[in-house]
Amino acid sequence: MSKLLVGLIGQPNVGKSTLFNVLTKGNVIVSNWPGTTVERVESTIKYKEYEIKIVDLPGIYGLSYFTLEEKISRNFIVEENPDLLVVLVDSLALERTFYLAVEVLELTSKALIAITKVDIAHSKGIHVNYDLIEKRLGVPVVPVSAIKGSGVEELLDKIIEKTRIQGRLLRIDYGELEPFITGIEDVLRVDRELVSKYPARWLALKFLEGDEEVEKLVKEKLSDKYRELVEIREEARRRIGRDLAAYISMRKMHFIRDNLLKNAVVYARLERARSPRIFYNPYIAPLLSTSIIFALFLLVFIVNTGYPLTTILEHLGYTELAVLLEEYSLSSLIEKLFDALNNYIIGVLGETPFSSFITDGIIAGVVSVVVFIPLIAIVMLALGALEDSGLLPRLAIGAHILLSKFGLSGHAILPLTLSLGCNVPGVMSTRAIPNHFERLRLILLTPFIPCQARLLVLLVLSASLGGVIGALLVPLVYLASFLVVLLLNYVLYLFEKRKQHEEVELLLEIPPLHRPYFKVVWWFTWHHLKHFLVKAGTIIFLVSIISWGLQHTTPTFAYTENPGESIAAFISRGLEVLLKPLGVSGENTWIVGYALLLGFLAKELILGAIVASTGVNDPLDAYRSLGLSIPTSVSLALFIALYVPCLATIAIIYSETKNWKTTISTIVLMLSTAYLLALLAYNITMLIPL
Repeated sequence: MSKLLVGLIGQPNVGKSTLFNVLTKGNVIVSNWPGTTVERVESTIKYKEYEIKIVDLPGIYGLSYFTLEEKISRNFIVEENPDLLVVLVDSLALERTFYLAVEVLELTSKALIAITKVDIAHSKGIHVNYDLIEKRLGVPVVPVSAIKGSGVEELLDKIIEKTRIQGRLLRIDYGELEPFITGIEDVLRVDRELVSKYPARWLALKFLEGDEEVEKLVKEKLSDKYRELVEIREEARRRIGRDLAAYISMRKMHFIRDNLLKNAVVYARLERARSPRIFYNPYIAPLLSTSIIFALFLLVFIVNTGYPLTTILEHLGYTELAVLLEEYSLSSLIEKLFDALNNYIIGVLGETPFSSFITDGIIAGVVSVVVFIPLIAIVMLALGALEDSGLLPRLAIGAHILLSKFGLSGHAILPLTLSLGCNVPGVMSTRAIPNHFERLRLILLTPFIPCQARLLVLLVLSASLGGVIGALLVPLVYLASFLVVLLLNYVLYLFEKRKQHEEVELLLEIPPLHRPYFKVVWWFTWHHLKHFLVKAGTIIFLVSIISWGLQHTTPTFAYTENPGESIAAFISRGLEVLLKPLGVSGENTWIVGYALLLGFLAKELILGAIVASTGVNDPLDAYRSLGLSIPTSVSLALFIALYVPCLATIAIIYSETKNWKTTISTIVLMLSTAYLLALLAYNITMLIPL
């Protein structure tokens, strides 16, 4: 197990002690710093594969050498050489508390920023673009609320991640003082031992400030150059015309105010008003909350795909309008754009293995990522607007009344509802859940909820059955899916409750209602969209290319256009032993196995695989040509609804948890649950006279 030494440093009253207690759960060792009466508080925690020793440094305002606390903190950084410093900044006083962070980042590159009290800041209308500050500083910036526990796990992940990355020192422009800083740096670099322990630029700044410890150090190490350094400092004082320490401090504050925080903080004007009592009514609030969230879900997916408005219009007889809406939906327009690109490439290169690799491998991989962009962007815009306006916590209160009976808090309503359209934003939205265990449960279980892609496959299967069975298939599958989520969640909740002694709680800061600010909503949207593109998008793209290779390469490593000769088909034939108990047998068994394998990548590929393998263009006729029985179709419908939704969901699960064990556990749980229930459904249906 790797060991890390981490220091917590911050100005007084930034929430450092609270965060330290949350991280360490009160298991601390108290001693004195050597040669002092000042307490040294430390604790060792285990997180993932790491043993992290956390030292709570004294609260200080800067890294000067005036007070004993400042001496202790500076000596810890230089002498004990920690693997990382976590510098705490108060979101309620950003400009003032960032001063220490700037000083630390000039001294060491082994640091990250934790912005505290973000829940209180939000309730006061303070909105911070953490991504923009992180970009400007060049170090990770993590928002945390120690009281609620939100952001704590992400902070630990960032601590581990940052220790693996070699960063750069922060460089601030000190204007007229720059030539003098450079001149002193050049002299200091003569002593290599000195500049290997301290950054030369930091030493130069502290010498100009008149720092007594640096003055003593320079006089001792560079006695022959000391007079030259003093002359440079005196010339700097004459040129600046004021105290150099005050000038340097002023330039730091100028950097914080005009470079670091400019356009990165929005202060909303709030008018305190009582929340409508309807949000707290135990009978009306659950219905109101679920209705608003469900209406949001419908609006998002109508804009993106046209569904379910297209289905409603078809039933009302407006078929042409439904087709028009579906044809010009956002996702359809994206598909048309890439289809045109594919046709152009094939027109230029011809139908060759290389063009197939470009269109079906690379471009298909890009499409697999890009097709999610409008969906995630619209979902996060809507979610950001709800959160910024103060409406989201009120909706959570209403949902909590209902969901708490199943071991979930009101925070869960959003992931569960969004997953009906797509599991990717459903899993991503669990970030808003402050309880670590509840969030982990929802990451594991929301993929069980059938998304729109799975619904398309279910509709084809139900149409192939016809009659009462066909009409009941889709609603019964959805009912089974939700029951699986609720029952598994309740079992896991009871297990956690026994170990952690935690009840279902809803801890919320209820901010005043106000109109959402577009800038804040956009920050929220871009943060989540960028996370998906960088983390999950990379995995999806790479696996898409690998998938193309498996579908177009024979076991003898020859190229093939026939899916039945590919490695993927060869693997799918090995699934016969698992498919036979579900009633799938005969020469078409490999087609079902092949379709299910591709369904692991995306559920839309199931129907495409059946069409390509049977040679029948219509998906419904292609499925019927397989000659599967009613019990088999029912069991397959349940299996398709419950097993791994798509590669994108798996990628986002790993991206959110940063843990392969959790990701693999999710896959195993889904596959085993789906197969066992499909087997049960097959045997029950066999007993029913049809």
